[in-house]
Amino acid sequence: MNKDVIVIGLGAAGSAALRAAARRGLDCLGIEQFEIAHDRGSSHGRSRLFRSGSSEGAEYVDLAARSRRLWGELEQETGEEIVTVVGGLTIASADSPLLADVRRAMDARSLPYEVLDADDLRRRYPQHRIDDSDTGVLDPGTGVVRPELAIRLSVDAARAAGAEVRTGVSATHITERSGGVDVRLSDGTTVSAAQVVVAAGAWTALLQPDYPVPLTVRRAVLSWFRPRPGAEDRFAADVFPVFTRENSGEVSGWGAPIIDEYGVKIGLHDQAGYEIDDPAVNDPRVAPWELERVHAFCAEQFADLEPVAQHPRGCMITLTPDERFAVGRVDPRSRIVTLAACSGHGFKHSAAVGELGVQIALDEQPFIDPAPFDPTRYTRQKEAVQ
Repeated sequence: MNKDVIVIGLGAAGSAALRAAARRGLDCLGIEQFEIAHDRGSSHGRSRLFRSGSSEGAEYVDLAARSRRLWGELEQETGEEIVTVVGGLTIASADSPLLADVRRAMDARSLPYEVLDADDLRRRYPQHRIDDSDTGVLDPGTGVVRPELAIRLSVDAARAAGAEVRTGVSATHITERSGGVDVRLSDGTTVSAAQVVVAAGAWTALLQPDYPVPLTVRRAVLSWFRPRPGAEDRFAADVFPVFTRENSGEVSGWGAPIIDEYGVKIGLHDQAGYEIDDPAVNDPRVAPWELERVHAFCAEQFADLEPVAQHPRGCMITLTPDERFAVGRVDPRSRIVTLAACSGHGFKHSAAVGELGVQIALDEQPFIDPAPFDPTRYTRQKEAVQ
């Protein structure tokens, strides 16, 4: 079997990459070790935040805009709603670097937003506990992405465009050769392609042991909270925007409104979960001690929520040292393009990252300058200090 493109991993970015390749009329194969839209990696969770304005920088604003466009096309094709725009609040002290970063990124792309003082926040969003020193930035383009739906629809669209999809089998070894790449699979077979896109998430370093980007996989927890009796309407999507809440100089938490029976989703911006050596054995169950801090955050910030997590689920985040994406080849002569690593803030950009990976693989003119995401930046930094 000799394909034009093989995509390894069909989660957030991989499913988008397969769709992008298939839409170009390429003979392509997608490989997924589990089922489509599974809950054993980093791409599940019923809802993920979508922010049109990203504090990470203007290039991330561009990625989000491209993702929104690509998901919008899928919505038109299928009649399904992938992204629900509800607005988004960033709340922090007035002198917070976070607020400055958000405003700077949005100003760079002339995106609209509103600045709210503490009195404005209390009046318009009484669900939150607001300090006198708090300021809010309201981004009307922020919302919620349905991750499992986005993945399923992307893979379905790729199949409809001619892509082959194999599930329940994993890639175990990748070998470059003259003119192509061979991918050994767990069932003992080998498939080959002119180009390979690796979107393996937490499995990236295991599949590519020589990958020069230092990747760390850490435990994360997903959790939802139930409104107190009589307060359900206060957390509906039309009155309770997506939020990011900073306390004491660091991003303390984030959340999303009720979009289904699970309730209000709340998490901590916490990159300090324990390190995971083998992502295959990450426990979906959540121990009580793992919920103590998010319980405390919920109790402190939201008087109208029961501060006991509902439906907790284990997850993972894969971090680069600077928490910026690494997208591209590690050698200009290579036929392998790697899409890594979300660092806990990647789903909203994933459709665009998948397309960008295919554009790089095919030597197309990319829709965005990929230089800020170049994985060789770590090699250059290491050489610079030697």
